[in-house]
Amino acid sequence: MKHVIIIVGLLFTTLSFGQYKDDISVVQFSAKFLVDKQISLKKFKEFNTHTLFISEHSKFFKEEEVEYLPTVIIYNNGDVVFRIDGGMSLELPEDTVKQLQKHLNELQSNKF
Repeated sequence: MKHVIIIVGLLFTTLSFGQYKDDISVVQFSAKFLVDKQISLKKFKEFNTHTLFISEHSKFFKEEEVEYLPTVIIYNNGDVVFRIDGGMSLELPEDTVKQLQKHLNELQSNKF
């Protein structure tokens, strides 16, 4: 029984994070020691939002070629539409939310 629970748990985790780029998604790549440098994704709740930590999801960091933390990427059906990162300072630009909102508004208007 214990093994079944572990397998189901792993399957659920794989499925949920395997779909992190579906539709319009805002994904924040970060590390636990940078929590205070992250932005809140609550402002984008109408979209798919995920925060992935390098300690738990390093595979996705490699696949997406994330070089700096934090990094926020907007996807549209799996394609990268916009990317912004903290660079060497490990801090996102002050206007990050504004830039994200601009690109998300454009995506939404192009959808119709």
